[in-house]
Amino acid sequence: MPKRDDTEQQKTESEETMAESKPATPVAPKSGPAEGDWDLEVRPHHAIVTVRIVAAVLAAIFIFGGIVLRHGSTGVNFRVSDQIGLALFGIVLAGAVLTLTRPRVRVGKRGVMVRNIVGDSEFQWKDIRGISFPDKKSWARLELAHDEYVPMMAIRSNDKMRAAEAMDRFRELGAKYTAEKQD
Repeated sequence: MPKRDDTEQQKTESEETMAESKPATPVAPKSGPAEGDWDLEVRPHHAIVTVRIVAAVLAAIFIFGGIVLRHGSTGVNFRVSDQIGLALFGIVLAGAVLTLTRPRVRVGKRGVMVRNIVGDSEFQWKDIRGISFPDKKSWARLELAHDEYVPMMAIRSNDKMRAAEAMDRFRELGAKYTAEKQD
C-alpha cells in the first residue's frame, strides 16, 4: 500500500514540475457568449432536410459518373485522374450546397445573433425594433433602428408552425429583455 502512495506522489510532483517549466500560453477570451447563454435557438427544419438530400444526390451522381464514364465508348480518352477529379468535383459541389444548412438565429439576454449563409451578426436589444414576416417572402427579418433590417434565413415560411412558434417565442423574449433594459 505505501508503494502506491509513493508512486502517486511522484507522479503528482513530476506533473507539477512540468507545469512550472512550461511557459504560460495566453488563452484568448471568447468573443461571444457561451453556448448556454441563449434562450432560443432556431434553425430551418424543412430546408436542412431538402439540402442534405440534394447534396447527397449530387455527390452520388458525380461519383457514379466518374466510375461509369471510363467504361463506356464515348470516344474521349477518360483516365483514372479524370474519374477522381469528377468524383472530387461532386463532393466539393455537395459541400457547397451544404452551406445552405448554416442559417441559425439565437436569442438571449445580450441580444440576437443571426447567422445566414455567410457570416454572423450580433445585435443588442437597444438596436432591435422587432421581427416581421413580410408578405410573399421566404424568411423572416429582424427590424433594426433607422429603417434597416437583416434577413433571418433560419425562420422560413415552409417550416409553417415551427416558424410561427419561433416568432412568438422571439417576441416574448424581446419584450422580456427590452423591459429589463429600461428598468
